[in-house]
Amino acid sequence: MKKMLTLGLAALTSIMAYGQVDVTFQVDVTDYVGAGNSVAANGLRVGGNFATAGATNGSLAMADWSPTDTGSAMTDLGNGVWSITVTFPSTAIGGTTLYKFVNGDWGMNEGTDPACTISSDGCGVDDGSGNINREIVVPSANGTVLRYCWDACYQCDGSGASIGLDETAVSGLSVYPNPANGPVAIAFTAKATSNATINVFNVLGQRVNSFDAAVFAGKNEIRWNLDAANGSLVANGNYLVEVVVDGEKSIQRVAVSR
Repeated sequence: MKKMLTLGLAALTSIMAYGQVDVTFQVDVTDYVGAGNSVAANGLRVGGNFATAGATNGSLAMADWSPTDTGSAMTDLGNGVWSITVTFPSTAIGGTTLYKFVNGDWGMNEGTDPACTISSDGCGVDDGSGNINREIVVPSANGTVLRYCWDACYQCDGSGASIGLDETAVSGLSVYPNPANGPVAIAFTAKATSNATINVFNVLGQRVNSFDAAVFAGKNEIRWNLDAANGSLVANGNYLVEVVVDGEKSIQRVAVSR
């Protein structure tokens, strides 16, 4: 019981940490596949020192330099683009995180082709052992989206890597009223008509409910009745409401107090 309480307090502290930021990493493999390469059966992954930075992928703690780990999996958005949203704690802001995109597992990763490596493009760094890695200084602004062409420092059309927030699948997520003693509204703006999955996690990172809803281009509002997957009402406490649209995730905290 004492161990469970300690874990709960630690998780709650993490959820409420000021300055937690999401960074979405995307890689476009259109040119890579066009050159005759195939995407691995387990898809595109990301490897880096994410655990050292305390980063998570949704409710999953990320591992260091382990692209086959569940938390390192990227989502296929279609048209050759793969995406992963990484949440960094406030303690990681301003620090440098090293990473690279990986096709399935090591041996099929960026930085190995001398003709078009991230090293020669200028955004990769050599760790001294011949391994070329990307690097990012974790920003203080939430919602940064970076899209790169495979093994390049720019998008496949030659434009810069930064994407405006208005180009993301979901923006402006809010959950209200907060605190809540009855049904809440999950409001956000969607880039296009699609489908959303709403996941609700407790302070232990356990998913207590999950449901799907249709979304439309523009403003959307989805209702959550404070119910768990079994139909009963959730207990008082803090929860994370995660909205997933086209593989992109956005999260907000809500306190339940009845």
